[in-house]
Amino acid sequence: MAAEHKLNQASVAQKPEERFRELVAIREKETQVRAKIEAAREQAQQRLASVDDEISARRAEAMAQVQAEMKRVRAEALATAEAEARRLLEQAEQEAVAIDAQVRERQRALIRQLKEELLALK
Repeated sequence: MAAEHKLNQASVAQKPEERFRELVAIREKETQVRAKIEAAREQAQQRLASVDDEISARRAEAMAQVQAEMKRVRAEALATAEAEARRLLEQAEQEAVAIDAQVRERQRALIRQLKEELLALK
């Protein structure tokens, strides 16, 4: 409080021109500080925009990698499924051939048996 009173007394003791120059100097300092704050704010906004751009680029790159990996996995799964389908089809064909052979053999046996029975009836 005493320091403030001394400051006020010193201000009163100053000539108006000195007080005016002091006020002008204070205003200039305020203007400089405001300019520095504004420049820092603009720099921070530019950095934020730069970071946003970098994030967007990395996100796009990650999405492209994920899509490529999904495509690769899908193609691999399709190839595996196709190979399994071919294997099952070949197995089914082999089984069909074996069953057909068994049916023909059974037919021959039944035809032979029928002929024998018919010849025995004569």
